[in-house]
Amino acid sequence: MKKNILIALAFFALIVAATFPLVFKITTYIPGFFSSDEHYFVIWHSWLVNLSLTNNLSITKTNLIAYPFGVNFYIGQLVCYLFLFINYSLSLLTTPMLTYNLQVFFNHFFSSLFAYFLAYHLTKVRAIGFLSGVIFGFCPYIFMRSWQHLGETYLWMMPLILWVLFRLKEKNTKRSKVFFVSSLIIATLNFGVVYYSAIILITFCLYLILYNWKNMSILPKELVRSDILYLKGIFSLLIISFLFLLPQFYPIIKNTIFSYGTRPSAFNLYHRPFEDLFEQSARPLSYFLPAVVHPVFGKFTEQFIGSPLYGMSFTEHTLYLGWTPLVLAFVAVRRWRRMRRERKKLGTVPLQNQFNSSIGDNPLQREDFYIGFFVFLVIVAWVFSQPPWWNIFGFKIYMPSFFMYKILPMFRAYCRFGIVVMLAVAVLAGFGLKFILERFKSQKIKLVVAALFCGLVLFEFWNWPPYKVIDLSKVPAVYYWLKEQPQDIVIADYPLDADSSNELYKLFQTVHEKKIINGTIPGTYANKVAQEIRRLSEPKTASILKWMGVKYVVVHKDDYLKTDLVEDKEDMEKIPKNRSLKFVKSFPPQECPDPELMCVQKTGAIDVYEVVAAPVAPLAKK
Repeated sequence: MKKNILIALAFFALIVAATFPLVFKITTYIPGFFSSDEHYFVIWHSWLVNLSLTNNLSITKTNLIAYPFGVNFYIGQLVCYLFLFINYSLSLLTTPMLTYNLQVFFNHFFSSLFAYFLAYHLTKVRAIGFLSGVIFGFCPYIFMRSWQHLGETYLWMMPLILWVLFRLKEKNTKRSKVFFVSSLIIATLNFGVVYYSAIILITFCLYLILYNWKNMSILPKELVRSDILYLKGIFSLLIISFLFLLPQFYPIIKNTIFSYGTRPSAFNLYHRPFEDLFEQSARPLSYFLPAVVHPVFGKFTEQFIGSPLYGMSFTEHTLYLGWTPLVLAFVAVRRWRRMRRERKKLGTVPLQNQFNSSIGDNPLQREDFYIGFFVFLVIVAWVFSQPPWWNIFGFKIYMPSFFMYKILPMFRAYCRFGIVVMLAVAVLAGFGLKFILERFKSQKIKLVVAALFCGLVLFEFWNWPPYKVIDLSKVPAVYYWLKEQPQDIVIADYPLDADSSNELYKLFQTVHEKKIINGTIPGTYANKVAQEIRRLSEPKTASILKWMGVKYVVVHKDDYLKTDLVEDKEDMEKIPKNRSLKFVKSFPPQECPDPELMCVQKTGAIDVYEVVAAPVAPLAKK
């Protein structure tokens, strides 16, 4: 127990170092980088939850955004009840930044810890378990997710499920069954993990059948029966888990079935565009090139971004497995194949001293079974991460994603199966280190060798400098000025986010606390109106804004200049000529307090206008 605590503390210390300087400014910084603004939504929603619960307001609908129409939450959306419970609890007990950061820290921690428990259970060596925990918990994929998608950092349920699954295989007790069902329920923290785990479980059951079939000529019948009973037991436990989760899965099943008659869209959560499967699938170099954020090798990888060999996305295609883990995994596979060949030549398979399963407690038999499974899992997960088909000289070879899309059109990012590949490689690398350490007799030398490999892995997965944090301690000065204005006013930020929500506008709302017309959802009436008023230079826009109750318009001039659309730049130049808008105040550009860190305070010049037009209703129909 004491050794496990020391290992847990070591993981925590490494997380502090790998996310530096986040822990020292945990109430004002969040992890992030230039690629996305989605984390701002999590911060804003945490603020909204606290505001709603402490003021007896609805948590399913608000008119603080998309005013005056408002937005409905959770209707027709994927809802992870456990995830909401954690977020709601933290939102009430902490600040929005702490709500975000605590989840990031603990998801890194649990990913490392459960990968450690999994590898330690299989190898019985703590140093090996620690290495596997470092590989899985500190891989670039998880860091990328913490900088963009908080929900996608909930990945530790996969090693947890496998750990409990193997314990159940070896000791079929009531306690193990309860743990297994509990792990499946916990997996709903991330519906993606539910999908990955389902494929992992199917892969394991299929592997067990194939393993028995290959050795059927020498396996005692009672052991075959034992595995059949085990598979039946797994199926029963899955049914029990599904019944527990039916209230949560029913809306998903219902909406997925009825989504087939709807138009595929990036905003249709249950029917994604088929083309997305090609854009968000793994590419040959995605697994083998260091992350683009690596301080030494990142520039080399950056030149491949956008190419067919790597992929388009900084985040989705960061699937780097690491050459150190790959070399160790190769050592494990090579040793495993050599052992199998030697046993085949001898015509024997060590099956002595077995109990109620075909795995047994014989170390060689355990290694043979588990290494074989994780090799099989690497292949299955890698194939699942591929595009719908390979086009080789005009001949299509269809991949699983092509067929799975017909069943689950809600899932489009099959490159995310790369994290399953990563988990399998982490365990195989642990076995590889085990075989290397067996060459040494001295415990001190073994620890030095294990530490050396851990250091190599951490170097390959390193991500700073520059630091991957965003300073949220201050926002542009205009929003402090708006905070001092009467509470009941409504404001509009421009350029208007009519195509997709600008999450920064929502983040700024946590400071000025005024209603905004921004944040509309495509397909809603509010968004139709937003499409109608996107050109602020037109007099009719000011009239509709007045009808909506808008007092002030905040014009981010720098955002207009960043666009590639000529009409947007022309619109900005014409705004001062719109007589339906009265110029109020101009705020100069601002820079980040620390030039080495990203921040939300940095902005170009911002102008504020008062809407003085007569109100006119929009033409858009409901």
